[in-house]
Amino acid sequence: MVAWITLTLIVLVWAAWLFGGVFKGSNRKLLYVSMLLVSGVLSLFIYFKMGAHAELEELSEKHQSFAELNLVQLANKAQEKEITALEFLTELRLRSELEPDNKEKWLQLGQIFLRFGEYDEADQAFVRAIDLEPTDASRLQVAQYFLESSDQASYQRADRHIGLVLMEQPNHEGALLMQGVNQFKQQNYQAAIDYWQRLLEMRETGSQSAQLMEQQIARAEHQLKLQQTNNIRVFVDNLSDLPLEQFSKAFVIVRSYTGGPPVAVRSVALAQLEEGVLLTPSDVMLPDVDLWQAQDVLIEIRLSVEGIAQPGSGDVYGRTEVLANLTPGDQFHIELNQTVN
Repeated sequence: MVAWITLTLIVLVWAAWLFGGVFKGSNRKLLYVSMLLVSGVLSLFIYFKMGAHAELEELSEKHQSFAELNLVQLANKAQEKEITALEFLTELRLRSELEPDNKEKWLQLGQIFLRFGEYDEADQAFVRAIDLEPTDASRLQVAQYFLESSDQASYQRADRHIGLVLMEQPNHEGALLMQGVNQFKQQNYQAAIDYWQRLLEMRETGSQSAQLMEQQIARAEHQLKLQQTNNIRVFVDNLSDLPLEQFSKAFVIVRSYTGGPPVAVRSVALAQLEEGVLLTPSDVMLPDVDLWQAQDVLIEIRLSVEGIAQPGSGDVYGRTEVLANLTPGDQFHIELNQTVN
């Protein structure tokens, strides 16, 4: 509407210049008033019939049609494609603002966003819930939701929420336990051991809880030994020359020279590149594929701007030459010198 009013004023200024020498006195005023009325009526007509008003009416009608459905029912309809993803997300945002002080609604909204892989939106909803009840328990509850979603991107968000608790309370038992689980899920086994060892020191020797922690630590130590021998490590040679602040995530990919889907993929935080990235058989993407039996493959490292597996404009990458096969314990050095256009 503001745009149309602005356009009307521009038309009036133009008319004043164009007809200034033709119309005099009362005729000029009559012309101005007439043009103003015509422009105003035309603007209102376009607004109601073709512009934002029509869109708002359509949005209101959809909102009314969804009124009897709860969030879970709406999510099911979106998943079954009875409504579009855009309609679903729009309805979620509308509902979230209807009860801005309802913590449980924001938590439920965040969980639904997680279900659809909308991690940023989920985090925003969870932060709104935390703002309403800014406690350690709230942060750890949100971190638990992210841990349950079983995705690298969600683990990193869980890490942030748990880390904020540990910054204030370094010996928070619940946070130490969850951070150990988080690191274990990310295959950072030594970090998991370190967190759980701190927690074990707080337990009474020989108690049931101490025994459970010892079992978890032993499990992580076993995985660490496997990781140390059953992997390849990939380094970026020109890491210090790259503008890392422009990227959000790195992907290490093993792919067949002849094409097709990747054999193995691992996504990591940019900070992990300094020590080299470990790639293990657990990173294999294809069923019944043995990483060590794959032939004629190449290894690629890509720094992603958007943080998604699909290559995007501005991503930087580099590759090895074609390798006959991979052997556990091998190390590879790659220079990232190509850009996705």
